[in-house]
Amino acid sequence: MQAAEATYSFNIPRKALGAALIDLAIQSGVSISTQAAAGCAAPAQDLVGRYSLKAALERLLAGTGCGYRLVDAHAVQIVRAPPRPRPVTPPAPSSTSNLSELVVVATRRPTPADRLAYPVSALSDRALAAQGVRDAGDLALVTPAMTVTNLGAGRDKILLRGLSDGPLTGRTQSMVGLYLDDARITYNAPDPDLRWVDLAQVEVLRGPQGALYGSGSLGGVLHLVTAAPDASGRSGWISATGAATAGGSGSNTLEGMVNLPILSGRGAVRAVAYREALGGYIDDTGVGLKDVNRSVRTGGRLAASLALNDDWTARAGLVMQAINADDTQYALAGEGRYTRRNALREPHDNDFGMADLGLTGDLGWAQARLSAAVVRHQLTSRYDATAAPPVAVPAGPAAFDDQDDISSLVTEASLSARPDARVQWLAGLFVARTRQDLSLDLTALGGSPVVAFAEARRDRLEEAALYGQVIWPLTDRLSLTLGGRLFSTDTRVTSQIHAPLAGATIPYDGRLRHTGFAPKFVLSYAPTAEALVYVEAAEGYRAAGINTTGAPGQVFSAPGGPEPYRNYQGDELWSFEVGGRVTLLDGRLGLRGAVFQANWKNIQSDQLLASALPFTANIGDGRNRGIEAEAVYRSGPLELRAEGLVNAPELDRANPAFPARAELGLAGVPNTSLGVSAHFGWRLAGDRTFELDGRYAYVGASHLTFDAATSPRMGDYGTGRIAGTLGADRWKLTLAVDNPANSQGDTFAYGNPFTLRTTRQITPLRPRTVSLTLRVAY
Repeated sequence: MQAAEATYSFNIPRKALGAALIDLAIQSGVSISTQAAAGCAAPAQDLVGRYSLKAALERLLAGTGCGYRLVDAHAVQIVRAPPRPRPVTPPAPSSTSNLSELVVVATRRPTPADRLAYPVSALSDRALAAQGVRDAGDLALVTPAMTVTNLGAGRDKILLRGLSDGPLTGRTQSMVGLYLDDARITYNAPDPDLRWVDLAQVEVLRGPQGALYGSGSLGGVLHLVTAAPDASGRSGWISATGAATAGGSGSNTLEGMVNLPILSGRGAVRAVAYREALGGYIDDTGVGLKDVNRSVRTGGRLAASLALNDDWTARAGLVMQAINADDTQYALAGEGRYTRRNALREPHDNDFGMADLGLTGDLGWAQARLSAAVVRHQLTSRYDATAAPPVAVPAGPAAFDDQDDISSLVTEASLSARPDARVQWLAGLFVARTRQDLSLDLTALGGSPVVAFAEARRDRLEEAALYGQVIWPLTDRLSLTLGGRLFSTDTRVTSQIHAPLAGATIPYDGRLRHTGFAPKFVLSYAPTAEALVYVEAAEGYRAAGINTTGAPGQVFSAPGGPEPYRNYQGDELWSFEVGGRVTLLDGRLGLRGAVFQANWKNIQSDQLLASALPFTANIGDGRNRGIEAEAVYRSGPLELRAEGLVNAPELDRANPAFPARAELGLAGVPNTSLGVSAHFGWRLAGDRTFELDGRYAYVGASHLTFDAATSPRMGDYGTGRIAGTLGADRWKLTLAVDNPANSQGDTFAYGNPFTLRTTRQITPLRPRTVSLTLRVAY
């Protein structure tokens, strides 16, 4: 069923048109661009009762001098025109979106972005395209307080708001929860690095989200919202890109989308497919190859939705992606720019798959949502361990292989108040079962291959939680939000280590259980429809875990002894902040800001043993204080954005059993980051347009690790992008230059754990890359 024809229950009294349209967006869950509403002549009519979206818009806009345009099934643009729905040509092209145009759904309650009493950043599909944001690494350059490591395709870790447990990815649960629509897609694995194709928007919730999202959202949540199947008509597009990298090999991308209505418009299917080949730019003189770090990412997505009746909608989806990287992308200081010397290649594969089902409906007194997803994530990596193998091996090259196979079943059900209810509430149940099989192998490759060390480990994790939130309007302008999550986790770990050359076999079997409660409090005040301030306190947490990996003779002690411990404790983080947002200049200028402090107890951190095998330690207590800000100015075809973060992440109490250096701060995150971007469009003859976009980002200096022995400095660099787009109704041609100044900053001083303590490793930015993209719609 088309969104415009579905009916909604509205309760909007007569008020200013802009405020009424925001209420309409909240109560219908549809994104509404309100920029033109500032020029409308009269206040909106009242709207009480059940209406279709078209009927509601026509009643609200009657006599105001404004009309509307249905952009798609989930987006409406208000225009200065007669109040009849008809296509309207905007005065000039614009590819980006104002703050008030977006309805954020990551809060589990659709809310316009400029009404949220939370630290949230949201970018629409138009903004993503205009700024060249294709993955989390690009997003970090245009989002305050976001950091992404740069180990390579499908190997990266996402950090938010300066909250870092270190740059390594091991047994600890992720710091940032990753969600694709309603499904959690990771637990303790790296970002699967899904290609951002055909997304409706991307939302970043900063700070702990334990109350609504549970464990693994200590630093926040990254929520990817896919473009939904559209039953209003057939559509599609295809895009091809060719790119050349200075000093490296070429790249190419082919991607496309098809959308088809089904069952006489009661439903629709939407399919996306893509293949991206990124050319390498790192030379390895040890193996005698150039541009070794080439990677190929291939995938697709299929989604279907069906209106069962006027109140209930079912959906289903399938996602598949495979990343095959020929080698890692670090260089070595002293070996020449973009050069290293290894004995072996270090390939990496990251295969991701997900199937999900969902059901949403209106019970009359509440809205219901049910979802279930099966996630499969498989990762394989090889490291050159020739220079420093973790156990003694025969002379010659040695390879360390890491294989990780993760399977999860994640289910969730929730009830929420109707959008027109005075008191908004949400209650939900979350249940997940995860199995993770880990295989580590050290193989001596000289002569006949010999496996000198192997571990087979299996983790079984069961999670359950009850969560809820209520937003109580104390007055017309003051509201109180109370939320919390009661949770339980049960972890069972079995492991068997074989070291044939040492004649050792080491079994382990253990279990951990953890229960707790994560609360959240928000007090918000809206003095006008254009301004809001809030005070927030929230908690995040991660469960305890078990260390098993170690060479023969490795001792895992009990608390009170030296690290490493057999069991590491859970950690928890409390965040306190004061923030606000305001819209000025008749909606053209939007400002957001927040001052925050986070107190972090028993920080879990993935570290390296003396053998360079991984373990997890509680390194002590930390905190972070900071100020973050965003500004958006939009006037006709011009849009300017700026965002920045100044913070002081620090380890204020080091664990005496772990040799951390408190003065280095929290590892892997800079004290300062900022970004600016600009967009401008010109209308040419006929339906042709030209758009110019540019961005610049600065990433401050940081240290790689907490470890007193290895703390190389990285960061302190700037990078940017310039793009020009010539287009018409059905085609676009974009010429872009990434890293136009050819900056050589060290993004990540890490690549190989076995030589980290003996070599200076550098992961440089991709050199200047020029790309040409043609996109054709039909």
